[in-house]
Order: sequence, then structure tokens, then C-alpha cells
Amino acid sequence: HSELQARNHTPSAPKVASTLKLTRSDPRFVIHGIVTPWIASLLATNKPVSSSSDTVMDDNVSTLYVGNLPYKANEDAVKAYFENHIRVQSVRLMKDKKTGKRKGYGFIEVVDGDVDAIIGQFNDSVFQDRTLKVRPAKDKVPG
Repeated sequence: HSELQARNHTPSAPKVASTLKLTRSDPRFVIHGIVTPWIASLLATNKPVSSSSDTVMDDNVSTLYVGNLPYKANEDAVKAYFENHIRVQSVRLMKDKKTGKRKGYGFIEVVDGDVDAIIGQFNDSVFQDRTLKVRPAKDKVPG
């Protein structure tokens, strides 16, 4: 009886006060052989979740409005299209709150770019059979 208890007993891990750094090969990332979407998003960024030292200063980042996007386009496809020519920090595609369907427009944050040149290059360009409209983003209106 005591041998059975000893075999089934697993010592609990010691509590660690500091933040753990996990790698893709760490088994804690995988739940029953499946990488969770949240973890996959962390792996895709290859950046720490909350590290102010790695964040690009706001002075170097410009936000652009991108309109007339195909409804089937996702963030990765839009980022890949723009990253062939400019450095993209992030892509946000707008969705209808009730239906969850994409609205056909979004915003990209570009790093260290000449906004006028970027707009000139991408405005009226064709992406997935749609002619894009690229403009400087307006400031968010509170409310």
C-alpha cells in the first residue's frame, strides 16, 4: 500500500517569486499536445509580453488607416503584404462587435517610416483583388 502511494505521489514544484522564461520546447506550453491560441500568439511575436525596454518609442511609430480590405483578409496576411516594403509593428483589423465579422478596414503601426512615402506607395495598391485606401489615422475620439 505504501509503495502505491509513493509511486503516485508527485512532489509539488517550489514556488518561484520571479517571472519564468519559457521556450517553445518547454512542455508547459503544450496542453495535451496542443499549443493554445494564447500561447501561439506569444510565440508568434517572439517578444516579451510586458517589457518596456523592447517597446518602440512612440516618436518612431505612425498609425495608418487601411481601408477597402477584403473581408477574408486576416492580420497576418495584411502584415505580410506591408512588411515586404516597410517595418510593421502591429496590425489591427476592425470587427463588428455583434457578429464578429471583419468590417473591411483596419490600422497598421509602422516604424521609422516616411508616412507620405508609405501612403504614396500603398494607397490605390491592389491587395487580394481589392484596391486599398491608405491614409494617416485620425486620433481616436473619446466616447
